[in-house]
Amino acid sequence: MRVESIRQLFKAEVKRIEWKGEELGLLAFGEGKGQLLFTTNFANYPMPVPEKYAEFARIELYFLLPNYWKTEVEDVLFQWAMETLIGIKNYLLQNRWAISGHTFSLQNLPESRFKESGFEALMLADPLSLEALKNPIDSNNGALYFKALIPIFKREKELKVARGIQYLIGKFADKGVNEMVDEFRISTVKSRFLFWR
Repeated sequence: MRVESIRQLFKAEVKRIEWKGEELGLLAFGEGKGQLLFTTNFANYPMPVPEKYAEFARIELYFLLPNYWKTEVEDVLFQWAMETLIGIKNYLLQNRWAISGHTFSLQNLPESRFKESGFEALMLADPLSLEALKNPIDSNNGALYFKALIPIFKREKELKVARGIQYLIGKFADKGVNEMVDEFRISTVKSRFLFWR
């Protein structure tokens, strides 16, 4: 069970959340390090990835939410985060697949500072700040990876398409951006001319 794996990995208690018949896990790191909201059973179903990506057929999805986000199920922004994780999981369960760099449109954002920030998409990526999740986790069904969903701006998405995910991740590193859902951050791409440098 992923909840137990995360509990052992971070040596911290994980809260199980039931939402519309689905289970999610929530771990609060404290000290400004965020809150990990993650799927708990997606990796039971291998995605039909091409052979060269076979290693990444089993994944779990997560958001790294800021500490100041409320995590009560009554909170509309937290509901959006839960709905989005479950929605993307269920979308991929329909015989689809995704690897790092794949983007999903941002939908149904409630009125909030997060909505006003202007993000355009969610990008699937390897963990950036959570070192413990960078390596695969053993499970009864074989190795699985945790993949972050990172909000990105339109120009960041365009840069990812033009130069590749590693180039964009390099821009994130240069600007101190990680996978945290941060509605106060600004785009790491300032000008279209960056595409041609």
